[in-house]
Amino acid sequence: MIKLLHVVAIGALVSSALYAYTIKYETTLEAEQLQKLKAKTQRERDAIAVLKAEWSYLNRPDRVQALADSHLDLQPFAISQVVRPSDIPERGPKVDAIGRKLEDLGLGLPTETPKDRKASGVTTPGARP
Repeated sequence: MIKLLHVVAIGALVSSALYAYTIKYETTLEAEQLQKLKAKTQRERDAIAVLKAEWSYLNRPDRVQALADSHLDLQPFAISQVVRPSDIPERGPKVDAIGRKLEDLGLGLPTETPKDRKASGVTTPGARP
């Protein structure tokens, strides 16, 4: 009986040691993955900072003005370009050309779905209840 108890105790000791080893290994693996993720996040933040710096450099007002002068051929602003809001014509009504064509064909009416048929109590011929 004592030999059986010793075997069970040794087996429990070995299994608990294996379990502790697996937990330690998984914890170490998760810690390494966390460090890799933190390093990757920092690299991305650095890359974003570089891109922001490049964007600021490219959007310098003197550079944009020089590009506009050389490529856009802009004219000076004239007072005749200013209008009063009352001079702007009223917007016409919205026209739905496709909807109008469907109405002309008689297809613009709403259709009944099977749910609507049940609610109205109308059954179609040959339909099962």
